[in-house]
Amino acid sequence: MVDMDDIYGYRARIGYASPPLLTEVFAYDFYRLAPAGVTLALTSLAILDRNKDEVDRSYEISMQAARAMASSGVDLVVLGGVTINLSRGYANADRMLADLSSELGVKVTSSAAAQNKALAALGAKKLVIARPYPQLGEFNFSEYAGRAVLGVVAANTPFRDVARLKRSVALDLGRQAMRAHPDADTIMFPSPHWPVVDAIEPLEREFGVSVMSALQAIVWQALRLTGVDDRIDGFGRLLREF
Repeated sequence: MVDMDDIYGYRARIGYASPPLLTEVFAYDFYRLAPAGVTLALTSLAILDRNKDEVDRSYEISMQAARAMASSGVDLVVLGGVTINLSRGYANADRMLADLSSELGVKVTSSAAAQNKALAALGAKKLVIARPYPQLGEFNFSEYAGRAVLGVVAANTPFRDVARLKRSVALDLGRQAMRAHPDADTIMFPSPHWPVVDAIEPLEREFGVSVMSALQAIVWQALRLTGVDDRIDGFGRLLREF
């Protein structure tokens, strides 16, 4: 029975600055993973094609969004977009989060930080990356956060179209990645804006590896940082075991 004295986010309200100008998959899958009583306060930034101008504008908008979210009383601010998170340099990323958290008086994390924490929890050492769009030159994927990257498998979907991909695309890319790099211990799916979460458990069972998707990692860290310790079945080891 619904308690009429509760707010929707009576367990946690998660603020998320979403990079795409049009955000679709993230919101849909967030509510599939998050338990009842956890809500999403969402704002969209300026990313459509993932070019440098959009990234620069989105960084500034994300700072404004973080302040607006904090003033609305969210329990956590999550800054989306690894490219945006790291646009001021790897060395400055953690300091930026700490400074912003101190300024706002609320916990602040990022997509990049969440994925790094998730990989650490899973004990990932040898990654294979499966992504829906081609590399745009922003990262050298010979290593990721100090972990070896054995290879990258990519589709050629423009970023603006990734929300329209079939659920089977992630499954197929994950299989291609493991066939090409059978020594990998972890499949990593960057970007939380395409349909991935239904491929996580099947790939873990089929190949005996860990699978980390960006959205799964963001939801996992957001729950744990806000004191929600539920173990969630159906979407991989990360949410089930850690």
